Amino acid sequence: MKKLVNKQVLQASLAGCLFAVSHGVWADSFVLKDVQVAGLERVAAGTVLSNVPVRVGQTFDDRMTANIVRSLYKTGLFDDVKISRRGNVLLVNVKERAALGDIKITGNHVLETKALLAALKRAGVAKGRPLNKSDLNIIQREIKQQYLARGNYSAEVNTELQRLPRNRVGLKIKIHEGGIARIQRLKINGNKAFSDATLLKLLESGPKKKLSILSTRDKYAKEKLVGDIDRLTAFYRDRGYLNFEVTSTQASLSRDKKSVFININVHEGDQYRIGKVKLIGNTGISQRELNKLITLKEGRVFSQTALTQTRKNLNERLGKEGYAFSRIGVLPQVDKVNKRVNLVFQAEKGQRTYVRRINIRGNFRTKDEVFRREMRQLESSFLSREKVIQSKKRIQRLPFVKGVKISTSPVAGRSDQVDLDVIVSEQSSNRFNASVGYSGSGLLFSIGLSQNNFMGTGKSLSVSATNSSSTKSFNLSYNNPYHTVDGVGRGFNVYYTKNDADKDDVSNYSSNAYGADVNYTIPVSEDNSIRFSLGGEHREIITSSTTPAYINDFIGKHGDTYNNLIGKVSYVHDTRDRYLFPTEGQRHQVALETGLPGSDLEYYKIKLKSSAYFPVSQKVTFAVKGGVSYGDGLSGESELPFFKRFYSGGISTVRGFDNNSLGPRDSNGDPKGGSLSVHGRAELLFPAPFAEDVEGLKLSAFVDGGNVFEDLDSFESDELRYSAGVSATWMSPIGPFTLSYAKPLNAKDGDEEQKLQFSIGASF
Repeated sequence: MKKLVNKQVLQASLAGCLFAVSHGVWADSFVLKDVQVAGLERVAAGTVLSNVPVRVGQTFDDRMTANIVRSLYKTGLFDDVKISRRGNVLLVNVKERAALGDIKITGNHVLETKALLAALKRAGVAKGRPLNKSDLNIIQREIKQQYLARGNYSAEVNTELQRLPRNRVGLKIKIHEGGIARIQRLKINGNKAFSDATLLKLLESGPKKKLSILSTRDKYAKEKLVGDIDRLTAFYRDRGYLNFEVTSTQASLSRDKKSVFININVHEGDQYRIGKVKLIGNTGISQRELNKLITLKEGRVFSQTALTQTRKNLNERLGKEGYAFSRIGVLPQVDKVNKRVNLVFQAEKGQRTYVRRINIRGNFRTKDEVFRREMRQLESSFLSREKVIQSKKRIQRLPFVKGVKISTSPVAGRSDQVDLDVIVSEQSSNRFNASVGYSGSGLLFSIGLSQNNFMGTGKSLSVSATNSSSTKSFNLSYNNPYHTVDGVGRGFNVYYTKNDADKDDVSNYSSNAYGADVNYTIPVSEDNSIRFSLGGEHREIITSSTTPAYINDFIGKHGDTYNNLIGKVSYVHDTRDRYLFPTEGQRHQVALETGLPGSDLEYYKIKLKSSAYFPVSQKVTFAVKGGVSYGDGLSGESELPFFKRFYSGGISTVRGFDNNSLGPRDSNGDPKGGSLSVHGRAELLFPAPFAEDVEGLKLSAFVDGGNVFEDLDSFESDELRYSAGVSATWMSPIGPFTLSYAKPLNAKDGDEEQKLQFSIGASF
């Protein structure tokens, strides 16, 4: 487009010169009284007048004509410009260039119309803009370039113009995409240190393997080949080949443009080892600590990755002392004779930087103090990268935070001070659920409301009530995570439950219970905390004629009413980067529950739960979760109380099997749970490919495994059940909604399968 405008300016200049020569006696100079414009259809007269480099009242002579013509042509709005005179009035007669009124693209399937229109707009072609026939070459070239980048070398683009009213034109673009060129051969030349097979494994480009039906490896794309060259270079540089380079690449097409043949020519050079490594500059770092920070050791093969890591370590170490903008330079000294490279790290600490002010932004529901108390970087203290990162993690672990960005901004007039901008993205912390229905046993009703950020204070409050065929319950809980300024949390729970276990398809008995407890959470370190609670519970068991023998035996020994003093203590280690959908980090919890001495029932339950998250890519995360739980009696008691047993099966344990259906069964054939529970899960989490713009939506492919057993002696690995499937979790306005489809992999006779399952309010 730019070349076209320059050409027009040149033509206008030539036309102006000819005009001036042929009208040398056009008139003497005169005082301009007015400028009149003719021939306009869409362009405003003001646009023309603003581009005429003369003004009313100015002395005009014919030498100015060329400048006027040149200026109007330069706008790109006109195909023709004529200048004439009537008395002291200048007449400007123009012919407007047709504007693009409509664009229709057909035949495109690989590339969306929206993407093609965006590419044309970048090239200066869009609705409402002037269009010259010569622009058609630009259009064809730009669209074809989009297809060439994807490997569609046989793509063809045809254009057609159609006249529209008001001096406009319609543009029709017909595309024949053709097929993607496939790589038939990729050859690396010049390699001696490593075999072809070793190097070809590094590349994303190459011929498709016979059994790789779904592979896109053989689809040629220039960007993918550039990435492969970078991978080759990094591979050699990490193995000591300092002078390695890809000298050239050739990609040739077959005559039918369907096959690609690639040659990559490399020069390996010599392999170098590390010589002397030293650090210069007044860093204040001890030699012992320096040895830990420098990952490059004398005599080892040189590694570019190790060099980068060493620089990062030194930067972070200086950042802890407030030198947030320190610079670590590297001066390599290459010994070509001995094939050694000496490395001199030059540290420039720069000025120590302080944080003047911390600004909290983006929080519309939550008070500033809720986020400030999570900040480990404080105002009026040295800026520490480590503390900024830790602050970000702690804020992201809050259940009502979707994401957080922390950036620095300089303070005007102070080179040693910065402001810290903490931009928070909040999400609803309310979880509301309500349902009503009817079954053969009567009306079903439940309602619940929980808020993890009550009144924007960071405190949590939950109230729920259930009235169904199997359960009638009420629960009220409250927790203040900062009961003290040191971060000691305190909360309480009050509950009442009336349960008919038979209606839940487990052993037949009824239970009435009410109780309360108070709990405290004490932080031990940044990633570790201890939680303990103490409470009392009153429970009454009601049996029927179909109650199984093991429950009747327990009641015969202990009675049917129990007053228990229950103590709980747990230890949590949490390094996850966020609360919802973590992408990296771990969470481990060990919890102990016990009926304390003096209770009617003395028992213990111990639970171990672990989860780990590993980033596969920027949007994909691999997660591994597992847990083991066990319980038994204390003070000579022979068993765990039957109403404290563990159950397995369902969306929270082993998907694909009906809720609570796995494990031992009683004399009536109903599940009765067990005192040992084992569960594990591996899943790959990724955004929905069809709805990436939907916030709070994640898909996963998973494998579940687990079961419950009567006791430790009953454990058999052959009895573990496994399932595999897919799941979707959406953070809806009323709480997390999870839908899963799982297929049992080793179901046995008597197992109750349930492939499609869902839940509202699942925990993470």
